[in-house]
Amino acid sequence: DMIYLAQRLFEEENAIVHLFALEHRYYGKSYPEFPDNSSPVSNENLQYLSSRQAIHDVATFIQYANGHYILNDGNPTKWVTFGGSYPGMVSAWSRYKFPNLVHAAVSNSSPVQAQLDFPEYNNHVAKDLGYDVVGGSAECLDIVSRGHEEIGELLSAEGEEKEGGYEKVAELFHVCNGAEPFYKDVKNKNMFLGDGVIYIPAQGNDPSCGSDGSLCNIANLCDAIIEEYSQSGSAMESLAAIAKRQSYRDCTEVDWHGTLQYLSSDAARRDGVRSWIWQTCNEFGFYQTCEHDSSCPYGKGYHAIEQDLEICEVAFGVPPEEVKANVEKSLQYYGGWDMDGSRIMFANGDVDPWAELSITGGKGSEDLPTVWVKGASHHFWTHALKDTDGEAIEDARLVIHGQVMEWLVEEDEKSGSEVDKNTNTQVFDDVEPLAESYVTE
Repeated sequence: DMIYLAQRLFEEENAIVHLFALEHRYYGKSYPEFPDNSSPVSNENLQYLSSRQAIHDVATFIQYANGHYILNDGNPTKWVTFGGSYPGMVSAWSRYKFPNLVHAAVSNSSPVQAQLDFPEYNNHVAKDLGYDVVGGSAECLDIVSRGHEEIGELLSAEGEEKEGGYEKVAELFHVCNGAEPFYKDVKNKNMFLGDGVIYIPAQGNDPSCGSDGSLCNIANLCDAIIEEYSQSGSAMESLAAIAKRQSYRDCTEVDWHGTLQYLSSDAARRDGVRSWIWQTCNEFGFYQTCEHDSSCPYGKGYHAIEQDLEICEVAFGVPPEEVKANVEKSLQYYGGWDMDGSRIMFANGDVDPWAELSITGGKGSEDLPTVWVKGASHHFWTHALKDTDGEAIEDARLVIHGQVMEWLVEEDEKSGSEVDKNTNTQVFDDVEPLAESYVTE
């Protein structure tokens, strides 16, 4: 992780190392306060939340720190940004847009290719269920896929079979209010089946967890699925048993209208939910659909892009065409896979579905160094060190350390209002936040 890297630089290379952890505006405790005491996550007030604001915040902080702290015995400080997932995107973009301020960047599991419709995410989940390196198998994937198909057949039944199908699914999966939600709105059926009736820990797979039998990784989950199937002989009933083990509620809430109401409210500020969805509507997309022509292991055809676009329009007032245009603007501004920056390392795990939109060597710029970590999930090598970390995780940390050390001996780009030859990016001496910006302490 970052602390481990800093410790090695200090102990082995005698480097003067200072760590600063920056919290992104509109997340955690960093919500701005407005003169009228209105909610910071109202549509009007969310206008100050964007990744462009965030990278300007990084640049502003670096300038402030350079002017107020003695960081390197009075010598110029070489800043290295480091992050995983969306913070990994911010890390890369901070170096890309401000190469005179950020010396280098490590970008872990960062989907820098903004994309409206992201079916590859669930296609990758299917691949993980069959990936023997993390305990998956073809049998496990088959049971999960067939189970969702069987549920889909019951929820799409017509005539006399309709009532029996709805009732059976509602009973098996302990749906709140029984089969009523399925009769009430087809969108309830879509939300129930389109994102899966069980949780599959592909993004957060941790091989070391689950010694108590909990279903916290793919190996344990697949073992449990196959065991349930051996007893029931029904793929659907196997999923129902797994869903019950994973649930912490008395019943499964299926209410699309209620979901829209929640996402439109101040209550969705919790855990940054409303902030992140705002950013997807206004910058990135990333909507994890499950279409008929995909290899998604859930209910194929039950999660179309229209579902996510409805959230943007109802909860944030952003119409579909504007969402599409916003994604294109992000690609134009940052470059996506065509980023032509320098001194930016991309590290990805082959279990992580987000790797589909990152720069991996096979995708994106071939001029930027990449690390491909076998058997690893979402920036797992950035987590705290464990005795159970595998060789691939340890090797990834060594490669990142080596690359950062190599870059630290290189000289910075020249300051000034000129275009840096390595990045084709405008370089500025004085970087200020965007014109309309709330800077919080």
